[in-house]
Amino acid sequence: MTHRAAAAALRRFFRRCSSRAGTAAVSRIDAEVSALDVIVGHTERSGRGVYAGRDFAMGEVVIHRAEPLVAHPTLRNLRTSCYHCLKPLAAVPRESHVPTHGGRAGGGAAGHFCGEPCADAARTSYHDAETAAGDAVAPLVAHCRQHGLKFPLAAARMAFAIAQGNATPRDADALVRVNFPRGVAPGAWLDEHAMISLALARGDAVRGGAFGGRSSEVTAEWYVGVVSRMHLNAFRVEIPPPAVGHRDDDDTAGDAHDCDDHVSCNHHSHRSPAASSFKASLEAALASSETGDAAGTATYLAPSLFNHSCDPNVDVDWVSGDAGMRARTRVDVAKGTELTICYTDGGAPVDARRGALEHAYGFVCRCERCVEEGG
Repeated sequence: MTHRAAAAALRRFFRRCSSRAGTAAVSRIDAEVSALDVIVGHTERSGRGVYAGRDFAMGEVVIHRAEPLVAHPTLRNLRTSCYHCLKPLAAVPRESHVPTHGGRAGGGAAGHFCGEPCADAARTSYHDAETAAGDAVAPLVAHCRQHGLKFPLAAARMAFAIAQGNATPRDADALVRVNFPRGVAPGAWLDEHAMISLALARGDAVRGGAFGGRSSEVTAEWYVGVVSRMHLNAFRVEIPPPAVGHRDDDDTAGDAHDCDDHVSCNHHSHRSPAASSFKASLEAALASSETGDAAGTATYLAPSLFNHSCDPNVDVDWVSGDAGMRARTRVDVAKGTELTICYTDGGAPVDARRGALEHAYGFVCRCERCVEEGG
């Protein structure tokens, strides 16, 4: 199945989404939610939703810092963003930069960590397995460059973490996914899984079986589940540029696309409508694919529970300068009110917003703003 066919399949089955949550994944997301002043409940039209557990004043923080389940820089920004936390490398002194396994990241694309803390965190989590795989990762990187993809790279990062014993195959199970009927997974996704499997096998052989057979847990079923969840839940991370620093033009010349444009774009992407809007839907992302604004893609647990509104009461941002996300209210919010974010270009006309949302996520928006503007 081609990427365009996969896009059609995704749209056909979006309405069959369900969380299929595993116990460990539920425990982790429950722990995140329990630390917030919110309540997770069911909505009339959107299934699961997040509600204010108390009154919030305008500008009050709902989530102080959400850490990503997985984050990965775009290939376009691989040499200008930290390979682990996505921080702009221009924001830290050049002498602090640490090259990814000898300056080679992902089988041939040079990358750097912003400093030793991120380098150590990456090695502990996933980077040792990736390093062991060496140039066996190159086919996946080339495939992603050719098709403008990034979710396979994020999934590969999760796979390497599983191989190192620092993640489980069920870590993302609490997130909503597309339920493909048995045997109907996009063929291109199965090809991507095969590339990852070969890289894992190479790494395990290089390490003399040090991964203890955990690579076998990275099944095709796991890969399809993870990528489908990323299509519905991943955020396009837009980090404010540093006040000072240098960015070489040729560092960003490699990739034309900043989203998986042949399938679907990130579920959430956030420049708020109040801040010149933001681009998350497929059409808006394609229109801006040359800008390279996004540092990377990231998937979170608690933030992914927020439903969409074209007139949201919550904005998210990355003011910490890395992939740690903050969420705060745009208006006063009364206790018991559903907390929403915007998935698409909030400044677009109603027909464009509805068309983009239906194309990317399979629903016609019936939020109050859309009903008022378009019936």
